[in-house]
Amino acid sequence: MVNPVPVSVCRALGADIVIAVNLNGDIVGKHTPKPSSTKSQRSGVVRKITDLVTDYTSSVFPATNKEQPPSLFDAIASSVNITQDRITRSRMAGDPPDILLSPKLAHIGLLEFYRAEEAIDEGYECVQRMLPEIRHVINLS
Repeated sequence: MVNPVPVSVCRALGADIVIAVNLNGDIVGKHTPKPSSTKSQRSGVVRKITDLVTDYTSSVFPATNKEQPPSLFDAIASSVNITQDRITRSRMAGDPPDILLSPKLAHIGLLEFYRAEEAIDEGYECVQRMLPEIRHVINLS
């Protein structure tokens, strides 16, 4: 959380060239499709709190469409994503990497380990897109 893309650590350890990978480059604004029936999937305290918040907000801000409001977990996850994005941008502004790789992974959930091959493929494609820049920076040393 404190240093999501640790460029400064790499430089402190003596790296001449830093190629950083920001896995959260496109995470802010991520919208995941909601299942049609989320109430039945929730249980216990989370369901009660989410239902209470949903009831309250729907009475204050009546819905004009059929879109579901975000769940409590979605709101917390979005807050963490925004915070992490801002910390990453701030840290890299002060100590930018020589190369920044930002694979597009927002469509893959935090716990979707079964999609590892898809994430690896996107990482490979990201490197291929940046290969001319990587070669340029490495040849300068």
